[in-house]
Amino acid sequence: MDTRTAIDIDLSDLAGITRFLTAIGDPVRLQLLYLLGDQGRRNVGDIASHFRLSRPAISHHLKVLKDAGVIESEKAGQEVYYWLVRDHIVASLQALADAAATFHGGD
Repeated sequence: MDTRTAIDIDLSDLAGITRFLTAIGDPVRLQLLYLLGDQGRRNVGDIASHFRLSRPAISHHLKVLKDAGVIESEKAGQEVYYWLVRDHIVASLQALADAAATFHGGD
């Protein structure tokens, strides 16, 4: 059985799936996703201004999201800008949903 989707989501990569779900499963990181999804590319200072957490704490959450491939970043001068990798998020969730649709439940 081929477990890859069109943009190369490997459902046999349990560590990658766990990293992805852990990254998006945290309430603060989920809020970060909604913020970046709503407002687009933002720098750390702007992102942190929407939270009651320290800038280092926000940076940590952004790193977790980046390590999971959920966001990307780019340094421009003194600032680092972050944005969603929407296609990766959608494809990962779709691949998981498609796999779950094949599961046997109480049959």
